Amino acid sequence: MNDKVRAKLGKARAGLILDQPFFGSLALRLELVEDATFPTACVDGKRIRYNSDFIDGLSLEEAKGLICHEVMHCANQHHTRRDGRETKRWNVACDYAINQLIVDCGMKLPSGGLLDDSYDDMAAEQIFSKLPSKGGDGTGDDPGMCGGVEDAPGEGSKQASESDLAQSAQDWKVAVAQAAQQAKAMGEIPGALERMIEEMLEPVLDWRELLRRFVDVNARNDYSWFPPNRRFIHTGVILPSLRSQELKNITLVMDTSGSITGDDLKAFGSEVRAIVEDYRTNATVIYCDSDVQRVEVFGEGDAVELHPEGGGGTDFRPPFNHIEKTGEYPVCLIYQTDGECNWFPQVPDYPVLWVLTRKNNSFNPPFGEVISL
Repeated sequence: MNDKVRAKLGKARAGLILDQPFFGSLALRLELVEDATFPTACVDGKRIRYNSDFIDGLSLEEAKGLICHEVMHCANQHHTRRDGRETKRWNVACDYAINQLIVDCGMKLPSGGLLDDSYDDMAAEQIFSKLPSKGGDGTGDDPGMCGGVEDAPGEGSKQASESDLAQSAQDWKVAVAQAAQQAKAMGEIPGALERMIEEMLEPVLDWRELLRRFVDVNARNDYSWFPPNRRFIHTGVILPSLRSQELKNITLVMDTSGSITGDDLKAFGSEVRAIVEDYRTNATVIYCDSDVQRVEVFGEGDAVELHPEGGGGTDFRPPFNHIEKTGEYPVCLIYQTDGECNWFPQVPDYPVLWVLTRKNNSFNPPFGEVISL
């Protein structure tokens, strides 16, 4: 292993986290793997394989640009969308689709990066249809010389199935939404990126989907035909229900301070009901303004009727203190709030998701992930 090159890539990623957090946070999702069989570098949604000699010849700024380039292939799901198209031609089309944006964000691409403003605002598929055949349909294709893209891998050495590709695409869609929110909270998202992100997440990624993804990540779930999914029985369609063997208990905190509206509570409350039903788990609901006002526990088969209490100020600490006092630690905690508070507890040992009832760019918690309704 070339430690010098590895250090350069590490420094490039660290620089992106500080200066370009959208790119930097997504880059951390990709494993760096040295591979002398590839002439430059390539990405498949899970890892960046790189040739040390190629990276050694890049400046630090070009290395940053290379990482941004590979990240954008994944963010645009180029590793899941080839659909049998000629590999070299697909790589060229994908490069034209992302390179100008990377340059507009102030990044420097390795020499030879493909740029053509006649392809502005075109998807890779549109650009592909306008390009002549490049020949070659195997691996090792990087005509733009600043990082190729390969198809998402399947489990082990197997070719990716349709479900593998769909899962990878969904994972990156969620990752992009989360990275964008984090970057906005830090005030460090280039204007050139905002429009692209909006289009990339069109239709807008619903907050419920992000919430469900957060819960999924924290439990291995299995499908079972008995009992069937009750949400679809009335349609005459029999589908398996989602049973969790490990999701023992989740805690949902509802901010019931005076600034929270009835519509906010209603929207989040409906999702609490769906989580209890779909995941067939126990859920502890804590209502809190400046103090814990009420605690309700719902289990499988219970009718989920919520009874919010509160109306005072806001303090994020009491629910965490309540959990510490009872010793009933959840597998994850979801905190619904408008974010109008700066009193946070110590970092807990369980994952936390903050669900904002409205956009609040000043809300920057010291731990956890953030999504907006």
